[in-house]
Amino acid sequence: MKFLKRRKKGYRFADDLVASDTIISLVSGGLGLAIIIAVLIMAIMTQGKTPEAAGTMIIISALLAINGLFFAITSYKQEAGNTNTKRMSVILALGDLLLLFVMWLL
Repeated sequence: MKFLKRRKKGYRFADDLVASDTIISLVSGGLGLAIIIAVLIMAIMTQGKTPEAAGTMIIISALLAINGLFFAITSYKQEAGNTNTKRMSVILALGDLLLLFVMWLL
C-alpha cells in the first residue's frame, strides 16, 4: 500500500523572497496612498469643501509614508529578500511623500 504512506518531505509553496521590513513598508505605503486618493476623491465630490476630517486623514497618510520610508530603508540591512521589492517599497514611500508635498503646494 504505497499510496497510503505519507511523504516525509515537506513542501513549501513560497520561499522567503520578501523581507519582513519590506512587507511593513509596502503595507504602510499602500495605506497612505489609499488615504490620499480617498481625500482627493472627497475633495472632488464636495467641490473643495472638505470636512475637517480630511486634514486628519492627510496627517495620518503622512505618518504612514514616513513609517514606510523608515522600514524601507531598514529593510536593506536584512539578508533575506529581493532587492526589487525593497526598491519598490522605497519608491512607494517617496512617491507618497512627493504627492503630499505637491498637494501642500497647491
